Amino acid sequence: MTSLLNAASAAFPMLEQGFYIDLNWLGQFVRIIVEGVGVVGVGIIVFTLILKAITTPFDVYQRVKMRKQNLIMQQLQPELEKLQKQYANDKKMYQMKMMELQKKNGYSLFGACLPMIISLVILIVAVTAFQTYSQYANLALYEKMAVAYNDAVKVYTVDGKDYHLAREGQEADDLTISLADFASPRTEQSERDGATEEITYTVYRDGEINRMRVESSRETAFLYYTYSLDADEVRREYYVDLDKSYTLNEGKTEITAKVKDGIAALMEGGQELPAAAVNYFKQFGSVASRDWFRANPPKFLWIKNVWYPDVSYKHPVQSYSDFKSSFSSGIYPSPAKGGRSIGEVISEEQYNSLTALLTEEKDEANGYFILIILTIGLMVLSQFLMMRSQKAMNQYQTVDGQGARTQKVMMIVMPLIYAITGFLWTAAFSIYIAVSSLIGIVVTLLSNLVIGHAFRKKEEEAIKNRYTRSAPWKETDGKKKKKDK
Repeated sequence: MTSLLNAASAAFPMLEQGFYIDLNWLGQFVRIIVEGVGVVGVGIIVFTLILKAITTPFDVYQRVKMRKQNLIMQQLQPELEKLQKQYANDKKMYQMKMMELQKKNGYSLFGACLPMIISLVILIVAVTAFQTYSQYANLALYEKMAVAYNDAVKVYTVDGKDYHLAREGQEADDLTISLADFASPRTEQSERDGATEEITYTVYRDGEINRMRVESSRETAFLYYTYSLDADEVRREYYVDLDKSYTLNEGKTEITAKVKDGIAALMEGGQELPAAAVNYFKQFGSVASRDWFRANPPKFLWIKNVWYPDVSYKHPVQSYSDFKSSFSSGIYPSPAKGGRSIGEVISEEQYNSLTALLTEEKDEANGYFILIILTIGLMVLSQFLMMRSQKAMNQYQTVDGQGARTQKVMMIVMPLIYAITGFLWTAAFSIYIAVSSLIGIVVTLLSNLVIGHAFRKKEEEAIKNRYTRSAPWKETDGKKKKKDK
């Protein structure tokens, strides 16, 4: 056992565990669905189907209302054409006269838009929860890799008790100590893997901070750790005991001999003893995290990692800077309100250790733009169908036909917005958008078929009135006048 004062050591990057992004109830609902299905992509599709099942009744109701409004617009067409000619140079007056005419004949734009607004609010809330879950799942992926990494390295570590100093107003427990209790190092017996080991606890001063050092007598415990006794949260910082790993235990056991040979090989490659010792133990963690990632790939079809965009210039395992930029939510657990940043949980050194052997995943394409192209195509088709179904309404919304032209512009703008989103957001979200658009198109076609059949006679009547240039309300007024006579 080396003493605290003369022990040579080097900092070892053990990874933090137990971190996560907080989810609200809707985010938890998304998590239950996706994780319950087991396959990420299929889980996203199931979530989309459930969400569309909730919003489709509002969508169908809105389409019925829009069909009724279109019927009214067709019946009003002769009068609206007259108003367009009459107020060709006065858009404001045309708008006012048009609204008066619409109100008089039972046309209500708000009534048609209200179901759409409700559906949109539900959609925004759900998408926000889905995006938060995407960050949660991406972080959970690396947290599980960290567990695999640490478990592989913990063979060479000590695992002791986390003591803390007595504090005013805090109730004492079995782990509460005073500095006087540890005026000299304390040794305790502990059981590990069926064998007994001695764990030594030593309190020392690091500037103004009281720290605890925990080390084991076990020959294979080449890593010890320290932590602050003054902090509210115990955060272990691990170190390689260079004397134990390279000098003092030379040839005592087969494991210590292998450790010395492994470190010596790295030193022959030009590394100094501290770096060689750290890198030797890090490789066990890197192998474990690599194997875990490849055994549990977050892929779906051609996409290697659904938590990154479906593009060829992104990779299944990102650089540290890109990894950090993919998180906007606070990371827990943390004593600070709002959580810590991702950089406080996983440093660049730790991230590089975690992904050191995932070299293929750092170079290969994550996707091939297929979802983005598919999303654009589906959105163009969806906007086209919507424009066709609202043709009469758009034609007379403005005096110069600007409403119809605006709808055509939207047929280009909306797909572009979703395309840009596809480049920036996750492939998981693109899957959601593509499936949602496809379902929307199917609902549109079916509702147009069913609703169209129900309204066909009324629309034929409206077309007849259009060509006879006889407005229905005038005929009604004429019949009333005859009856009065």
